[in-house]
Amino acid sequence: IFTLGSQRGGSQLIALDRSDGGRLWAAQVGGGAPNCTPTVDGNRVFALGRAGDLVCADASSGQVLWRKNFTRDFGGRMMSGWGYSESPLIDGNQLACTPGAPDAILAALDKKSGATIWSSPAPPITGRRGRDGAAYSSIVVSNAAGVRQYIQLTGRGIVAVAAKDGRP
Repeated sequence: IFTLGSQRGGSQLIALDRSDGGRLWAAQVGGGAPNCTPTVDGNRVFALGRAGDLVCADASSGQVLWRKNFTRDFGGRMMSGWGYSESPLIDGNQLACTPGAPDAILAALDKKSGATIWSSPAPPITGRRGRDGAAYSSIVVSNAAGVRQYIQLTGRGIVAVAAKDGRP
């Protein structure tokens, strides 16, 4: 069983034995209490902390295989002070996420290395409502109009981009 919890002053990705609930391992994610749930794909677990710390850990040992930070690595931000609240989406070889940056409102990373595959710029602002940045939801997949798309709620509204290359 994989979950996030607040321990030792920050978010930790925690693995529990499903037979007795005993803790198997814990890996530091980042500061603040968590708002998200982990995503499991094969022998990897992906978790996002409230401050935008994204980690990929080995499901057996808890060893962190790679780490990104939405603010430092993408210039990302949240639309308010509640912190990032998204469960990473695994789609084939990529992890789709929402850094909330002007040049990377959404991004796709290589799930094995964390390298950026593409990032999609925020759409032009069409109204005064809302705020720039990521909001409180997880990306969903759509196959509308014959195009595989990632759909996400942001601080300014709904964004849809092509899963293949991030184009609007």
